[in-house]
Amino acid sequence: MHGIVDSVWVTPIEGEDQTSLFELASEISKQVEIRLEHEASYDWIAFVPLRGSDAGALTKYFGKVAGEDAYKYRGIECRQRSTPTYIDEAQKELIRAVGEYRDPEAVCEVLRSWVDRLDRGAVAPNELVITNRVSKKREDYTQSTRSVAALERAADLGLARAPGQSVSYVVLDDAKQSRERVKLASEELSEYDTEFYRELLVRAAASVLSPLGWREKRIEQFLSSHDEISLTSFL
Repeated sequence: MHGIVDSVWVTPIEGEDQTSLFELASEISKQVEIRLEHEASYDWIAFVPLRGSDAGALTKYFGKVAGEDAYKYRGIECRQRSTPTYIDEAQKELIRAVGEYRDPEAVCEVLRSWVDRLDRGAVAPNELVITNRVSKKREDYTQSTRSVAALERAADLGLARAPGQSVSYVVLDDAKQSRERVKLASEELSEYDTEFYRELLVRAAASVLSPLGWREKRIEQFLSSHDEISLTSFL
């Protein structure tokens, strides 16, 4: 189907006798003199398109492992250390919905319940913690990013972070540029920036739905054009 530096995916040719994947890997290894190993078979797999392109990114994909109740994720939000727990769990549920429904609208109905909880303020702030690694000293940063705001807040509380350490925070008001933009995970948390986390959630949903042709704009249109909450949203 396609390959990258260290991996290759293949699909069976319908109507043809199939060579086992173990045998195939062994035969290719002999011919190219590079050892290949069969890692996994999938019931289905989806490659996430690059932004602004319909071509699947070579290192961003997800799929259901054949014969198991397990999924593999690579390069998408749920594999990124900085992703909040809430976004991670939502994306994994949306992937399961893709396998069950194979229909973007049905998957968006599942997404709606996650968006609704955010909008109602019903998500515990500790599920929205973002963790980033500090790459340099606070004074060496030249832009007012969320991480810098968190570092400034940590310094005020006597919790300075050195390069190589991590800082964890919840976004309170992303429109601000000061240290009031965030609150550290170690502080008392009671609120969050709903719109900011909604954008993160829709972006994670787009990673799941873009292989089916739905990008962020289409997802937002669906969410905004369906005023009546379906029963699915309450499951």
